[in-house]
Amino acid sequence: MTIQYDVFNGDADGICALHQLRMAYPVTNSIKITGVKRDIRLLSKINTVEQCKITVFDISMDSNRSDLDTLLQNKNQIFYVDHHFSGTIPENDLLTTVIDPSPEVCTS
Repeated sequence: MTIQYDVFNGDADGICALHQLRMAYPVTNSIKITGVKRDIRLLSKINTVEQCKITVFDISMDSNRSDLDTLLQNKNQIFYVDHHFSGTIPENDLLTTVIDPSPEVCTS
């Protein structure tokens, strides 16, 4: 059984984004990783997991790049949705992204 991690910013946008996804695609046993509004280095909390499914909402890819790279090297399948500056998005078959930094867009 593959473990599912849901990593999300603890503000309204991050919480709503996760809620919307789980309403459409329920997962009852995911491990939720969050932090307060400005706590955005959340991938560092799970950077040792291997061969898991990870969804990420509303945290800057640029600020989490090192941990994202480690998670991809550890063969994790990652779905990343955000509206913050991402920097260069890695090309990896295990990474699916929906990134739009337009000022009128939020993650939800």
